[in-house]
Amino acid sequence: MATSVLSASLDARADTGVRDIPLHLAAVVLGATSIVVGVIWDISWHMTIGRDTFWTPAHMAIYLGGTLAGVSCGARVLINSFFRRAGHEADGVRLWKIFTGPLGGWICIWGAIAMLTSAPFDDWWHNAYGLDVEILSPPHSLLALGMFAIAMGAQVMAASAQNTSGESDGRAFVVAYASGVILTFAAILTSEYTYLEAQHGARFYIIASGLFTLALVAAGRASKLRWPATTAAAVYTVMLAAQVWIFPLFPASPKLGPIGHEVTHMVPLEFPLLLIAPALAVDLVLRRFGALSPWRLAAVLGPTFVLVLLAVQWPFASLLATEVGRHPFFGGGYSQYSTPAEWLVGPREFQDSNALAALGRTLLYGIPLSIVMARAGLMRGDWLRQVKR
Repeated sequence: MATSVLSASLDARADTGVRDIPLHLAAVVLGATSIVVGVIWDISWHMTIGRDTFWTPAHMAIYLGGTLAGVSCGARVLINSFFRRAGHEADGVRLWKIFTGPLGGWICIWGAIAMLTSAPFDDWWHNAYGLDVEILSPPHSLLALGMFAIAMGAQVMAASAQNTSGESDGRAFVVAYASGVILTFAAILTSEYTYLEAQHGARFYIIASGLFTLALVAAGRASKLRWPATTAAAVYTVMLAAQVWIFPLFPASPKLGPIGHEVTHMVPLEFPLLLIAPALAVDLVLRRFGALSPWRLAAVLGPTFVLVLLAVQWPFASLLATEVGRHPFFGGGYSQYSTPAEWLVGPREFQDSNALAALGRTLLYGIPLSIVMARAGLMRGDWLRQVKR
């Protein structure tokens, strides 16, 4: 009897949490998810098939996400502006004395406009200069800014919904989830410097100490969940691990040369970093020392993040560099079609051969940087806790 009552209570809470999420917020988060999935898919497409036409499924997923976020936020602005109910005048930021909408919605609208503007611009660029003459071409830079703006807008909108709803685990989870999408974007954008062979080098840990500390501390401070930073890191881990296991199930082959080895299926990105361990440490520090002044708290968070990341990622990278890492579970046996066949056998070598020097530079530069970025993360998290428009 008691078990059935408890089960019914938990089901009711879960249903209430889902129902408590506004429709426009759900649409924006779904759009941001579609974008990040499309980006991962597009990178895999390029690694497997090569540069292709604009109308690939991955591109469609990206632009579908941008359109969904832009249209849902635009509809919210129109409803607030022309079909006002009680309190709508204060429900957001006013523009041109006519239009009123949530701050996160305006950020998403700008991001959607930037993304959709980049599409014909990118098509013209390819027709004029060829397929992807450079990665950071003007249309690609505009597209990246738009995608990141939608992810940031989703986080701001979720924080506003959380802050105006009292106690709502559903909305607090959406804040952590949106933070996980941002973390995934950041990891993808820096993947050129965080690949396996770089994970025994100081540059990898310095970049991670700056970027990931900021994202995880902001997530931990902004959401009202018990384990917000851990939840954000779990979102990142699930997204990157899932593509390692799913993409190779689909057949594909390259269409452009030079072809270094035979590819018969989609090539995934690398296995995710073990960010969930330092994220858990961030949550524990925030729960134990959250009442400290910001700089003192940052002085605890920074070294904690760096030392925990070193403790888990360094030996894990050593494992992935062996034949164990080539197992399909870890995805180390896959590589883009242009990679020479002889590079796909034997243990991989790390770029920085002097481990002691790399550790010294990591501690010397990574910890101070992590402290500064932890302070910035606390500042952003505190601001997100106060957003109500």
